[in-house]
Amino acid sequence: MAERNNSFKALEAKWEADLPPELELRVSSQASNFAVFGRVVELFMPNALQTVVHLIGGAGHDGPEVDLYPGRRPAPDEWPDWRMPPGRRP
Repeated sequence: MAERNNSFKALEAKWEADLPPELELRVSSQASNFAVFGRVVELFMPNALQTVVHLIGGAGHDGPEVDLYPGRRPAPDEWPDWRMPPGRRP
């Protein structure tokens, strides 16, 4: 089949010829930087989030509390009330 005169291919070739030659190097270096950053985030983000949770006030260990029995849900009056009554400030 004979190749036809495609004006879009001609425009694309003209546009690519006008691009600076170092553009491909810059784009590929940014792509490799993003790939490395993605690997770092994948490796360290779960541990960093777990550390933030522990710093904010999460449990210091990964087990149940000492006074709780497995399968027993505490009664509502046993739950600590962390809310401050109106007018009382810490």
